[in-house]
Amino acid sequence: MSIAASIAGLITISVQVIGMTKELFDKVKDTPETVMRVREEVESMQPIFKQVQLLLNGTGSRLNRSNLIMISIHNLMATLTGCVIVYSWLEKKVNGVCGFNDPTTASEAWKREGVVADRVKWGLWRQREVLIIIEELHQQRQKLALMLTIITW
Repeated sequence: MSIAASIAGLITISVQVIGMTKELFDKVKDTPETVMRVREEVESMQPIFKQVQLLLNGTGSRLNRSNLIMISIHNLMATLTGCVIVYSWLEKKVNGVCGFNDPTTASEAWKREGVVADRVKWGLWRQREVLIIIEELHQQRQKLALMLTIITW
């Protein structure tokens, strides 16, 4: 998978997860606090993904070419692969809680009013797993932010 495709996919999944968690938090009673934490972590990664995308397009912040040698393309790909894995895990978790096992039908179902409240299965949320996801999201964000700082400083 190319870096550009990884970034585009991560931005797309981010938008979906933010929308799903917002709907859960706004419309479903007894929503765990970790739903909001997941949303905040995903939202905080969006500007980083967009900055990487701009740099790839050549329209982003000034690049410090001498610092580019400090970041290998393999490190960036490994970090983006880690993000893809965590985001996929998160998307599967959110869709499962809401009774949508097929991601292709889930995105359409989310657009229908009231469909979420009827299907939520909080037993599948499993706080311990979600806390691990939140920590993984945080670590991936830190890695990408550090890489961006190095190459744009």
